[in-house]
Amino acid sequence: MADQPSNSASVVLNMSATKLHLIIAGLWLSLFVSAMDTTIITTGLIKISSEFQALDQAAWLVTAYLLTYNSFLIITAKSSDIWGLKATILSFSAFFLVFSMACSAAQTMTQLIVFRALQGIGGSALYSLVFVAIVKLVDPSKIAFYSGVVSSVFALANLLGPVLGGVITDRTNWRWIFWMNGPIVGTAIALLLYAMPGLSNGKSSKERFRDFDVVGGALSVSWPIPLLFGLQEAGVHYEWDSAIIIGTMVTGVVLLAVFGLYETWATYRTKLDALFPVRLLENPTTVATLISMFLLGMPFYTMFIQLPQRFQSVNFTTAERAGILLLPVTLMTPVGAVVAGVMDRWIAAEYVLILATSTISIGIGLLSSLPVDAHISNATYAYEVVTGFGLGLASPPYFIFLYTSIHERDASVGTGSLNMVRTLGGAVAVAICTALHHSLLQTGLADFLSPEQISSVKESNGLVSSLPAESRLRLGRVFGSSYKKQLQVVLGLSLLNCVVAIIIAGIRKRAGTFGKRPVRTEENEFMKTAEKGGGGGGEQVVGAKGSSG
Repeated sequence: MADQPSNSASVVLNMSATKLHLIIAGLWLSLFVSAMDTTIITTGLIKISSEFQALDQAAWLVTAYLLTYNSFLIITAKSSDIWGLKATILSFSAFFLVFSMACSAAQTMTQLIVFRALQGIGGSALYSLVFVAIVKLVDPSKIAFYSGVVSSVFALANLLGPVLGGVITDRTNWRWIFWMNGPIVGTAIALLLYAMPGLSNGKSSKERFRDFDVVGGALSVSWPIPLLFGLQEAGVHYEWDSAIIIGTMVTGVVLLAVFGLYETWATYRTKLDALFPVRLLENPTTVATLISMFLLGMPFYTMFIQLPQRFQSVNFTTAERAGILLLPVTLMTPVGAVVAGVMDRWIAAEYVLILATSTISIGIGLLSSLPVDAHISNATYAYEVVTGFGLGLASPPYFIFLYTSIHERDASVGTGSLNMVRTLGGAVAVAICTALHHSLLQTGLADFLSPEQISSVKESNGLVSSLPAESRLRLGRVFGSSYKKQLQVVLGLSLLNCVVAIIIAGIRKRAGTFGKRPVRTEENEFMKTAEKGGGGGGEQVVGAKGSSG
């Protein structure tokens, strides 16, 4: 049911400060659970999957959530245009809550993976709709402030997620990871139900549904599933050259091509509101920015997913301890983002991104050089600080590039696309690392473990404590060598991103947008499209304003 018609501008102007603050609190809590559920489970993966005797499927608890979280970002944002913002955000909050409880009640690994995928749809909606709500409900002059308040969620979620997941896993029942969402989401629903106004442009739901790109939406969630399945299972349950792996990966690529062709037709040949307007790809800056963000997602998610598993498998720490050891990364990421915001006043965003990608590469390279024995080197903390700072430093420039190279009408879909490619990059990286890990384990463990023991090690960590001391140390070294190889692969992709960052700087310099920033130009507009002044011929930018970089 759509929200009751009302004048959006009048609603925003007449909203009391108390109601606005209640709405912001509700949005903050919604985004908090959405963001935290991407990381809170990472430090509990080994214990959860071992309980189900399915250690080789552990990464799917993260990948399943990321897959749907990534695939539904744009669809859920657009759904608010059909059924109304309030009804949509409340419905998806309830959806997220239901499948959080389903995860807590799962009796098999398959059930848990399926429920995590469905929970990811709700998390994706909360992520996208929170920022839609800020743009629609907050006075333009205060959007920056309230966006910053809500965005503080990510720093806290990244900080608390792994630690809280480890504490819960070690000291209570891992199911509390999902049970705790109940009171948080319930509070958010109550706040939004009471305080959030109904917004409408006066059209009926039927009229608004006519322009919705239903086919594009279906295609957008169909191609990642077979592609990620192939990457995840290759070398684990199926050989790389098996019919199942080749078939699923080819299917994923074909569906991606079909999605691209359909969106091209919808953009240029119909009056549909295309899910992904292909005109965005006419701008070289936008294309390069999306590619770079995809590559950034790879080290970002590798840190928060693979590193805690390394601490437990190589250094034999508890899940709780693994979360604490991850603190240098989680603490430095928001610090890097703040520093990037300060640097933007004096240094062009292009230079900031080049510095950030270089810093990430140095950090990943250092982490890949860690010893493979059980002792935790003190250098680990310094290497994490470098990597975390670089990851935070990299985030702000992408939005500056986006908003100074696209039309105002594409700002929301552009933002959703950036979030989508970063998450997809992370999912691909995790899948590649997992496939590489299982391949290397099969080779490395064969020297001192029987086939039955190797199978047990892949399924559960329960065997480790029963092994002789020497075999246990050798096992840790094999795991350490595997994680070293994984980080070396991620290092190569991070170095590639350095090259892409330099290319972005060159493209923007030729286009005359180097060093420009998005700005508000009028009180009643969030952003305003302006003609670019300088070479590149007719490219339009959003609120471009020159700066000396």
